[in-house]
Amino acid sequence: MHYIRLLRPAKIQGPTGRLVVSLLFTITTDLGDSFLCPDDGSIDLLVAVVGSGAGPADSAVARLQWRTGMRVLDAKVKLRPGLETRMVDCRIGIYPAQQQPRGSSAPLGALHVGDVLPWRVAAGQALSRGVVMPAALEFVGGVCAPVSVRTLSIGPGYLGGNSARGETLELQFEEDIGESIARHIWDAGVTTSAYLVDACSSSESIRAIFPMLGESFNVLELGSGVGILGITIAAILPRAAAAQGRTLKSARVLLTDLEEAEERARSNIVRNEATLALNSVDGTTVTVEYENLDWDEGREGRFGPLAASTPWDLVTLSDCTYNVDSLLALVGTLSALHDAKERHHSAETDGPVKSSVLLATKPRHSSEEALFGLLKDQDWVFRVVKEIPLPKIGEEDDVVQIYLLGKCSGITSMSSD
Repeated sequence: MHYIRLLRPAKIQGPTGRLVVSLLFTITTDLGDSFLCPDDGSIDLLVAVVGSGAGPADSAVARLQWRTGMRVLDAKVKLRPGLETRMVDCRIGIYPAQQQPRGSSAPLGALHVGDVLPWRVAAGQALSRGVVMPAALEFVGGVCAPVSVRTLSIGPGYLGGNSARGETLELQFEEDIGESIARHIWDAGVTTSAYLVDACSSSESIRAIFPMLGESFNVLELGSGVGILGITIAAILPRAAAAQGRTLKSARVLLTDLEEAEERARSNIVRNEATLALNSVDGTTVTVEYENLDWDEGREGRFGPLAASTPWDLVTLSDCTYNVDSLLALVGTLSALHDAKERHHSAETDGPVKSSVLLATKPRHSSEEALFGLLKDQDWVFRVVKEIPLPKIGEEDDVVQIYLLGKCSGITSMSSD
């Protein structure tokens, strides 16, 4: 997968009445370690303007071309004639022409969950060779916001609520603008989010991941970054319960990460609040919160008040195993969360307490295998739930692996698919 990534905030240039927007962006992988190199030499891009800056219908969309060998594209897009800079209030989306927009997301472009999953893409379609994550930006009063926005589009049939009536649910995620890979969406988070949405279409599939036995379900995400996985889970929990014949009276998702991720994660929670509220099923609403959590503290059992307050039904994480130096602290934090869950339950039951973890990773180097030895050393068991091929335009395919981890006295193995 590749990502359209803005290298700086867009600028408005030119004389009053003949304004243009200057865009500087690249198309690269999630880690920024390679640039898009189309097999046939180029890929067409569309730039759509919606709002006060949009011109007539035939000029509201500009066409650009990204060619093999490019590292940066510096583009100028005309705005509606007659505008002053202070009058520009608009949204601009950049997306590949081959990824046709759907529904209300048409002006900005969006990545539809079905475009990421090989079994939802027909053989021979351009999407079968890989997708590019679109990006959008916003101008208010002639000033570009310091973030770009990604949209994950969930079409009719995947969820309950409004989408059951044929509407599309759009989850939006802010990212920092610039070359830094911090506070950006990564492959495993996108792919796992799409996979979980798709699993809601089958009661058996979603029960295997989110088995719901009571009237509440609580999820804690480690290393949440901008929050794409945790917020997507919040969107599907009501539907996941309904698929299993249950109605949740309460549900929580707690995003956690280091302090530098806090601003963007909290902003994305607020940005999606209205969308999540509209997607309620049978009156179920999901509370989404954020709290800082350093794994070096977590491994010692030192958690903030939100993380410490709940015996979590599921812990999730994605794209968190690439840094082998942090693996010991990660596994230690998982074990400390399990110990905390045992303490929560000790006054209520004498039986074993089970902890479940959904872990998604896109393996990048062999040293990541050390994770599984550390898990075994701390009595965790694991199995592969799904391996999802991830085509990459002009390069070898990647793969996203999704694991279920468990820890419970009396469990000695979990068979692998």
